[in-house]
Amino acid sequence: MNHVRVFSPAKVNLHLDISERRPDGYHGAYSIMHALSMHDMLTMRREFAAPGSGLVVDVHCATHGDIAELNIPAESNIAYKAVVRLAEALGRTGDDSVLIGIDKNIPHAAGLGGGSSNAAAALLGACALWDIDLADTGVRAIVEQVASGLGADVPFFLHGGCVALTDKGDIYERDLVPSKRNVVIVRPEEGVSTGAAYAAFDANPPLSSDEVKADARAAESADDLHLFNNLAPASEGLLPVLTDIREWLSGHAGVAHDATTGAPQVLLCGSGSSTFAICDDFDAAYKLVGDARLNGWWARSCNFTSAGARVLPTAGQATNLGAVQKSW
Repeated sequence: MNHVRVFSPAKVNLHLDISERRPDGYHGAYSIMHALSMHDMLTMRREFAAPGSGLVVDVHCATHGDIAELNIPAESNIAYKAVVRLAEALGRTGDDSVLIGIDKNIPHAAGLGGGSSNAAAALLGACALWDIDLADTGVRAIVEQVASGLGADVPFFLHGGCVALTDKGDIYERDLVPSKRNVVIVRPEEGVSTGAAYAAFDANPPLSSDEVKADARAAESADDLHLFNNLAPASEGLLPVLTDIREWLSGHAGVAHDATTGAPQVLLCGSGSSTFAICDDFDAAYKLVGDARLNGWWARSCNFTSAGARVLPTAGQATNLGAVQKSW
């Protein structure tokens, strides 16, 4: 196969429970992620490789409308790193050339996992280009190991749907039944440094209660969850407009409420800078987006989805992606 297109979805954390920094320097995390229909699209192509060139990978990003351009060198793009590391792990040392085009619809530095999703998509696209059999358990283990090395969120995107993760928020625990509800993403122009957010968290960690932990672990579906993010106060302290957005969304008539607690279903995406709100129907989501834009904020509507990163079959083609997506 010389040409593939790969679906690369965004995500939100429905539950993010950060614990204190560990001796290894990482924070413990219990996270429940859910994939979104908002997505980037990767187009990957094998091209002629000059003799003696080794592996050559090039990346081009195209953004649209109000998505800021991602002006970084190709070798700094995580999709580039994904293909190079996978080739190294598989022992592919011959001459080859892979061109990656990324059609960006997910804003970067937004807490939506766009880079991690692109990395997972690039891994799957490279496997398709190289005719790698993902049904082979040994190969599958290599792909998953490379994914883990690229970032804590990357393995999730090989799976998709709604998943609970432990340790640093990177170890699969279980699946939850995905939701089908409407989601609105709102973000300000400014961003939040993830490092600064964690530093603020460490200064005064708002640790979760046993009840919060038990509720999250008892939930069987995404719709059972009470939204939670104990990193949000740190980010809101660094960027007060996040508090403004949360409070505005919480008071909007189009936002759904928790059936048990009555709380508005509004939550910061990770460390930010996006905040998401759940709506009961498309009309409510559509109006919410329009109202958010009138306030000068970036806003998009989408849906929860059961999909992860996946190679899109062309006419007459089938893929064996399911072998990876079901491996967890």
